[in-house]
Amino acid sequence: MALERNRTVAVPSRLSPQVATKVLLGGLIAVGVLLVVLIGASAFLTYSITTTHNEVENVTPATYLLPSYLSVSFTDAQGGEHAGWLLIGLRGAPVIILCPGYDMNRADMLSLGAVLQENHFNVYLFNFSGPKARETFSNLGVREASDVEAAIQALTRRRGINPNRVGLYGPSVGGYAALVAAERDPKVQALAVDDVYERPLQMFEVEMDRKLGGTGSVFRFISGLVFRLFTLGTANPPVRRDLSKLAGRAKLFVAGEDVPSLKATTEALYRAAPEPKEIQLVNHSAGNMASSSERKAYEDRIITFFLKNLPLRAN
Repeated sequence: MALERNRTVAVPSRLSPQVATKVLLGGLIAVGVLLVVLIGASAFLTYSITTTHNEVENVTPATYLLPSYLSVSFTDAQGGEHAGWLLIGLRGAPVIILCPGYDMNRADMLSLGAVLQENHFNVYLFNFSGPKARETFSNLGVREASDVEAAIQALTRRRGINPNRVGLYGPSVGGYAALVAAERDPKVQALAVDDVYERPLQMFEVEMDRKLGGTGSVFRFISGLVFRLFTLGTANPPVRRDLSKLAGRAKLFVAGEDVPSLKATTEALYRAAPEPKEIQLVNHSAGNMASSSERKAYEDRIITFFLKNLPLRAN
């Protein structure tokens, strides 16, 4: 019994301060490395999204055998030059400017432009990017809006084009740029936009999801911060507030079922816009048409809108 009473009970030894410090330091280093990796991946993703340019032009007005067109460039506010095609319609008719969407170029809208020209409109197709454009990065619509404004000013100074009445069309980034330009310039009398949004960050998130699928909330948050850093100093136009400036001017909002987030932003802007306005729901937005018949039906809707709301001759 004496031996039993004298036997000591083993107590687990505690971590020494030195070991605890090393464990804590190791954890902090691991967290730091993870953050660096996430920030690096976010920066690469943001760079990829903001520098995506589609420079492959499989068709030209010549391959379409269009009867009358000119190569016409304009200079933007930064001094960069943008290449474009002017499809010549009825003398004195308005010009309809087709603004390319994200990862699109002027050739992607040439079929629409050709039919608009057949209906006697002057039509202008151009590229936001190019070898002579000075801006390498896109802020997903804000700079592009100033490019559209510059195009309007250059075209309405040309002989043979109505100087006071302009039509604009654009999907995604081109739609945002067209909407902002229309709010700023009263010469725009008819506006058609597809999958438009209120803030460039909304478009960035769409492209992030397209490239990566469903991403974690932490990565989305960090990528959003990196995009804000990439566009630091860029003031986003008050798109929703300035919708009131479009009162009395015709507006068509096209919303594609294939991109639910942009469908939601398009519908929200449609509801906030003043009359006259209309909305068209389609299965696929401009950049995702599944067949030639679907594209034809889509283009017919755009053409009908301009024929109705942008007369070739002023009243």
